[in-house]
Amino acid sequence: MAVRPLTGIIQCPTLRRDGSLLDAEGYDETTGLVLVNSLKMPPISANPPRGDAEAALALLNKLLLGFPFVDEASCAVALSMILTPVLRAAMEVAPMHLVTAPRPGTGKSYLADIASMIATGDRCAVKAASPNAEETEKRLVGAALSGRPIIALDNCRDVLQGDFLCQVTERPLLELRALGKSDQHRIPNTFSFFANGNKIAVADDMVRRTIRCAMDANRENPEVRKFKSDPLTMIRANRGKYVAACLTIARAYIAAKRPSPLPPLPSFEGWSAIVRDPLVWLGCPDPVATMETSRNEDPRGADRHALFDAWKLAIGVGRDRAVLTAEIVDTFAARDTDLRDALLAVAPQRLGKGKIDPKALGKWLSSQEKNIAASCKLMVDRTNKAWPKWYLDLVS
Repeated sequence: MAVRPLTGIIQCPTLRRDGSLLDAEGYDETTGLVLVNSLKMPPISANPPRGDAEAALALLNKLLLGFPFVDEASCAVALSMILTPVLRAAMEVAPMHLVTAPRPGTGKSYLADIASMIATGDRCAVKAASPNAEETEKRLVGAALSGRPIIALDNCRDVLQGDFLCQVTERPLLELRALGKSDQHRIPNTFSFFANGNKIAVADDMVRRTIRCAMDANRENPEVRKFKSDPLTMIRANRGKYVAACLTIARAYIAAKRPSPLPPLPSFEGWSAIVRDPLVWLGCPDPVATMETSRNEDPRGADRHALFDAWKLAIGVGRDRAVLTAEIVDTFAARDTDLRDALLAVAPQRLGKGKIDPKALGKWLSSQEKNIAASCKLMVDRTNKAWPKWYLDLVS
């Protein structure tokens, strides 16, 4: 007997990638998903009109009363957090949803609880972020191997970046190895990835993989606030109504022949078509617009911009101004304080405060080859493979 592939386990009805409704409990041949603990839902029209979608959106918005979103785009990201886990089967991958606030107690974890309560019937199980990036990766691998529909990284600090975070948000298939084991597991990416933290930022490649919900209660102790309603109690009382609302929004957009689609977010075309476009169609701001704020706050991008800007003034631009790594440190940084400060931000010595590490700088330069900042692209002349020379080229 042939073994049927198991893609994942879901706890609420969803949509298949063709837009059809998956609401029968048990194994679904088309998706490889198993629907368990199904729930009663109000009837959903095969072709809901726009009015039904507007009513569904208003229902979901009532859950968000009292959350201090800094702008309407952040509210759109919160709505995407609710829709994405329910509609996750209709897309290959989904962007990370990041929730940030200046103070604890603003409602970051509570928002994840609302999304999880609708999709799974339970509050959101979270993984604590570790100060050690490798330890955080181990925790995320364990969460992915557990098959949970939502992976939530709680109380993140400083900057979110790294190869594994990029993979866990963008790659449809993952090769993972459990802690202490040697065997590899090839699993489909069927989860939604949430993260939250106080004044947290994303850097480098995670910027284009992240939509950002920002909140600010504008209070010294935001945890003492009283919410205008009790969203979790509202969902527990009639969870099927909220699942149906998510499905109605997506199906109404499909029934309307997907009007005015936005240019899809690269790598996340399925999410764009089934979550982002319906929200914008219903009058919400584009949640992808929040990426611009993340890009502006990217500390790694700021470091790159500062270094390229100082380089232009201290060394110049063009292939005829190509220099060795050692020359950058010993010649130009020695006489230009702006360049030296910029170099120290990307390649400080671990021992020896205020000194630039040439080896670390060489690695940084290699990682930044052909990157653009301050209207310049970093290039390298490898005529002598043992002694590469670096230079900036102006770009329009």
